[in-house]
Amino acid sequence: MPLTDLSQRLASKSHRLVITTHWNPDGDAIGSSLGLAHYLRAQGHRVSVIFPNTASLPLQKSPGYSSEFVHVFSEDRGVAERCFDEAEGLFSLDYNTASRVGDEMQPWVENFQGFRVMVDHHQEPDGGYDYCYSQTTKSSTAEMVFDFIESDGGPMDAAAADVLLMGLITDTGSFRFPSVSADTLRAASKLVEAGAESHVIHERLFESNPPSRVKLWGRGLTSMELLANGQAALLFLTAKDLQECGYEAGDTEGLVNQGLGITGVRMAIFAREDAAAGIVKLSFRSKGEVDVNAFARSHWHGGGHIHAAGGKSDEAMESTLARLRSTVNEFLG
Repeated sequence: MPLTDLSQRLASKSHRLVITTHWNPDGDAIGSSLGLAHYLRAQGHRVSVIFPNTASLPLQKSPGYSSEFVHVFSEDRGVAERCFDEAEGLFSLDYNTASRVGDEMQPWVENFQGFRVMVDHHQEPDGGYDYCYSQTTKSSTAEMVFDFIESDGGPMDAAAADVLLMGLITDTGSFRFPSVSADTLRAASKLVEAGAESHVIHERLFESNPPSRVKLWGRGLTSMELLANGQAALLFLTAKDLQECGYEAGDTEGLVNQGLGITGVRMAIFAREDAAAGIVKLSFRSKGEVDVNAFARSHWHGGGHIHAAGGKSDEAMESTLARLRSTVNEFLG
């Protein structure tokens, strides 16, 4: 069904709604979820936002994150489950398959009995949604939420504008990625007119770093090696690195992008050992025609966008790094 039908349904009465996003929510996930929540609550709906797990410290400072309508499933499961039980509608934002919300929360998304809405810009979305807004050419889910709000016609307050602009900024690399279009910049302009301040967002996200983040970036950059005759940069952090530097959630976000700053590099890879989960988490970024979504899907149980994707390895770090070197060299020729 088109989103105009969703607007008509929401306008018919006040609804109980639950907004969800993916595990380890990033700036776009947090921004689109809170932005939509602020807007729908202002329209008279009873909205709960449920994050699968805790966001990084900078993202926890987003307007609305600490509100009474926001819950973290891994920390307050009972309350979160009641929100699912009572809701008439479910929004899935910034993820295209239910497995992305984590094992504990996945059944609540898959078995939800009310109407279901997907708003996402990743490739190959799941079916089964009553309203599916899937557009892979969009810069971010935050831009798509802005589009919906604009088409819906209601007013937007400064809090909603702030977090939506945050989503645009984080998922576009501060408007430097190829996904940025004229519509993206128009959305940013409208959000500034609505009260968002880009310098405040940048300071909150990028200029309030704990010492652990700076230390870990130093180690990660020191680990860098070039592959495929200089076409790829590989960075990694072991569990020991994380422990010694006092790792906090979100400390390594954005580190993978540093590899793309090297002349001749078309693909960057970051591997982080997660001892608790028994896996190595992988992030891939690229430019030009290098499709890291295809690479992640083919080799690393992952996926995402053409220029930004993620994956994982069940092998030890040394084995993972060896296989990364082999697969990257083969992928880039």
